[in-house]
Amino acid sequence: MKTNLLRRRFLSLLPAAGASLWFPRCEEKTGQAPVGIPAKVLVLGGGLAGLTAAYELMKMGIDVKLLEAQAKVGGRVRTLRQGFDEGQYAELGAVRIPNIHNHTLGYAAELGLDLCEFTPGEPLYYLKGNRFKHVEGAPWPLDLTPAEQAKGLGAMFDYAGPALGEIGSIADGTFPTAAALMKYDPITMTELFTQAGATEDWLRLMRADSGTIGDRISALAALGEFSLLGGWNKTSAIRGGNDQIPAGLALKLGDRVLLERVVKRIEHSSAGVKVYADHKGSSESSEATHLVIAIPFTLLRKVEIVPEFPADKMRAIREIGLLNAARAYVQTGTRFWEAEGLGGLNMVKTDTGVERVWDFSNIQDGPTGMLMAYLQGDNADAFAALPADRRRGALLGWIEPIFPEIKAETVAFHEHVWAEDPWAGGGWTALPPDQFWAFAVSRRVEGRVHFAGEHTSHEFGWMQGAIESGKRAVAEIAGA
Repeated sequence: MKTNLLRRRFLSLLPAAGASLWFPRCEEKTGQAPVGIPAKVLVLGGGLAGLTAAYELMKMGIDVKLLEAQAKVGGRVRTLRQGFDEGQYAELGAVRIPNIHNHTLGYAAELGLDLCEFTPGEPLYYLKGNRFKHVEGAPWPLDLTPAEQAKGLGAMFDYAGPALGEIGSIADGTFPTAAALMKYDPITMTELFTQAGATEDWLRLMRADSGTIGDRISALAALGEFSLLGGWNKTSAIRGGNDQIPAGLALKLGDRVLLERVVKRIEHSSAGVKVYADHKGSSESSEATHLVIAIPFTLLRKVEIVPEFPADKMRAIREIGLLNAARAYVQTGTRFWEAEGLGGLNMVKTDTGVERVWDFSNIQDGPTGMLMAYLQGDNADAFAALPADRRRGALLGWIEPIFPEIKAETVAFHEHVWAEDPWAGGGWTALPPDQFWAFAVSRRVEGRVHFAGEHTSHEFGWMQGAIESGKRAVAEIAGA
């Protein structure tokens, strides 16, 4: 009964939400605010979504102020430069910039930042206790169907292809179709693969390649995001650290960015908005004609909202969470894996607790190596459940069957579990089954209050989604 009610609720939203699910591009403008544009806007959150909104509003000549709870901007784009030899660094949050992510690449160019391209590499697999490289055309040491043996991961297109043809288009506002909503929102992506005929060992291979997110995310949400990835054939990062994008935007904004402001209360009406924040123990208030909320709902649910938004929006704020994700970096004395011809973002794919291991060295100088273990979902939760002083040993123990020399080679280690981060509460959005209604509601304008953040974007979990959502919020304000 609950599922049917949720489906009916979302179906009732489709006529109003269809076109709004597409993100209009906010053209760059400078100078005085056009006639009819609000005189002052407040932005909550100094991650990429909030910084984007504030920056684009500033370029339109609008008086804007951004409140950020932490002593620095960036949100889940965070580069760690301390604790490693040879000047190397680690990305604790966003790592990759696909060549199709125009908004992210556009800001990199606008800010004068250099890109460095990752080497994809040929993967080493560790599945069912077997360590192997796979040569195209050779049999997989797995229990697969003949078609899966022939196509490997390419069988995904057999399993998901028909569904992709049913979901509609994000670009023209027809996503999701009513039929796709009913069919694919109640199941996970793993369940879709299983229903289409995937074997358990093929699912094992898929998880090793793409992580365990498929076990939790709604098939509809996953299909929507997947439909936007066509043309992705190169992956880059900002040379010297991805945090230079938010830092560069903050530099442009100057004193419009106010740090260490922890928002406690939001008041809104047809006349405007007022926000109360704590600043080092003192209460401050700010007023504006419009408000952009660009913080995760995991944090917004702790803020008093007067009056409360409509019941469905308040429920979405309570229920939309963030998938746990963890990154663990192991700096090594040498790049010993290169002797086997290994390297790149596809370096190691496993069915163990370490999940995937990427070579983060090829974009960095110095003789030392940098390996990154990328854990999500159940694996991240299991890692987080370990006492902090046992995590290093556990992670190196998971890697040791793959690389026996790892413990002797390790010179530095750092891990970050995003569910433990008090200013995030998780890694990124992965809507579970029967929650797509909340996605549509999450981005809906409430009077003079607008919403941004990767959780309001089809390109969830990417810097692109955060930037795009900030531009959408600006377009909404400009059209108000």
